[in-house]
Amino acid sequence: MLISDYEMARDDERSFISTMAAMIGVTVALATAVVAVVSQTCQFAQTEDCIEVPDALLAATPVPTLAALAYMQMIGIVATVRSYYMRAIEKELQTYVADRLVAVPELPAASLIGVTTEIISLRRGRLGYRLLVLLIYFCVVVVFGGLAIYVALRLSQPWQLIMFLVYGLFALLFTVEVMATAVGGNSLFFRHATNYAARTLGFTRPEPPRDDERRLWSYLLVPRTADWVKWIIVPTVGGLLLWAGSLPFDRDRLVTAASVWLMLEGLVYTARYQWNDIIGLADDVAHPAKRARRRLPIGSSSETMRRNIRRSAATALARVALAVGVGVYLDLWWVVACLIGAVFGVAGLYEALRRRPAPERPERTTPVTVAVWLAVGLGYVLRAAVACWLIGLGLDDARTWLVAGAFGAFGVMFVTLTWALEAGSYCREVGGEIQYAPELRAKPHIAALLPYAGRPVTCGRHNKDDADCGSKPILEDRGRLISPWNLAALSAFLLSAPLGVLMADGLEMPAAADTGLGRVALVTAVAAVAMVTSGSTMARTAVLLAGVGGLAAIMYGMGLQPAFGVIPWLVFAGCYMAFRSQSYVGLTEGLEDLAASLLRGIGTLWKRTRSVLVSKRTAELVWEDQHSTEP
Repeated sequence: MLISDYEMARDDERSFISTMAAMIGVTVALATAVVAVVSQTCQFAQTEDCIEVPDALLAATPVPTLAALAYMQMIGIVATVRSYYMRAIEKELQTYVADRLVAVPELPAASLIGVTTEIISLRRGRLGYRLLVLLIYFCVVVVFGGLAIYVALRLSQPWQLIMFLVYGLFALLFTVEVMATAVGGNSLFFRHATNYAARTLGFTRPEPPRDDERRLWSYLLVPRTADWVKWIIVPTVGGLLLWAGSLPFDRDRLVTAASVWLMLEGLVYTARYQWNDIIGLADDVAHPAKRARRRLPIGSSSETMRRNIRRSAATALARVALAVGVGVYLDLWWVVACLIGAVFGVAGLYEALRRRPAPERPERTTPVTVAVWLAVGLGYVLRAAVACWLIGLGLDDARTWLVAGAFGAFGVMFVTLTWALEAGSYCREVGGEIQYAPELRAKPHIAALLPYAGRPVTCGRHNKDDADCGSKPILEDRGRLISPWNLAALSAFLLSAPLGVLMADGLEMPAAADTGLGRVALVTAVAAVAMVTSGSTMARTAVLLAGVGGLAAIMYGMGLQPAFGVIPWLVFAGCYMAFRSQSYVGLTEGLEDLAASLLRGIGTLWKRTRSVLVSKRTAELVWEDQHSTEP
């Protein structure tokens, strides 16, 4: 049975290679054909014999290429699972082999997949092979992204926004799936193998152990992978405002904007994170979720730890020096100086507040902890202000302060929710009471967030390794209405009303929109109160969708562009809803779990409403698993 299973898996592997080769050819042919076809339309070729095509049809032209890429990724996932299964079969077959191969005495028979994996693995394989894979992925992104941008640039703004949302979400999903399959294939296989065994065989198989620490080169290259989401703030805010207002933006300004953005996020802010990791090294080492956080590695000895600290500090200083050098070369030295001063000025304030002595009862809110919570929002204010400046909105412009204020409130909400979940990783629940480990006393700025979850909080006697609330969504319930994240969320939600009207009206505020702004603010306020008072993900999902529908209807009636107007509410409320449904462990695992929580919320809402669409008895017959599954 093992030999037969192995042979059939090898046949499937050969078929997979042939299919992928064919699909690459199909994808290239589709992209070429799309370019050839759309170049004959009147949107691209201003000639007498050009073809009149609706914008909607042109916006859909990248869909065939999208479908081909999706199919390639689907069969790639199956191939990854098959690879791990074949290696398991090889290990099983090797138990029946008495001798090793004569030509290669180091190997037993049935070792091909295992040896091949040592070369092609994207986690520990050959460097040249991994670079080739990254080159292929880069080419896919360039071809598909370039094709979509090529088409979108000639369409009207509503269809540009639709393409940005649809194809942007696909690109995000495609990237997450590629990373989960290529780099996280080991976890992918064993997690689903465990689920299959638990569901069908009645037992579970533990996942293979993973290294607790990152490699130093990986950390020095990208210190905090969990903060990648912050990279998109400047280009997204600036791009949407630029797009909504149809502001002039030439190639030189684009180069300047890209350079400032890369220096801000890739050099200055990354150096600031390395400084923070060095300062908080002792706390990170003792953190119960240190494996998921993946901070500065310390190695197995004191000498290794000191060496890693020195190298991290040197890399951080090199980043700052490189930012200064690039700024001088591009004649942007004053911009770089302002960025360095602002980033490290906020960082210095934050670190000074954090170093204040912890109170006797860290779970109590003090003025210092409130100051820390407010200080973390300044980084988001800075990013939003930089985005506005890059597209030509000065610091003396009221629109800049509106955007910066909204994102400052959003930043406080974002960070306090994250910290509240992080505090849960030190806790365990006993009889409805949250008991935190004594190690949490060193972090009063996150310990003080625990009481706002709505349960009694005390210091327990357990060790941090015995905590289990890090894997529970401790913020799923309503909790206290007067909480830091709710107050910050209400501020962000209310500011999203004028910000949405501003974007929907092309960054202008004419008198005709003044009366409508009151209606938008009223709907936003009602939805904001409903969002923070909701006690479940299902209810928050319903409020999110109702808010989008209500705001879109009002703005459409005002003659504005609702697609732009609902974006601030959708972003702020969507993040709030996703974080309230997360655990800290789930949060640190990335975007895949955030997307899954959104889907769970929609699924829960669907389960509650389907009995309204059909009869209750039909819903139970169709969707409830009440039938016998005996063999």
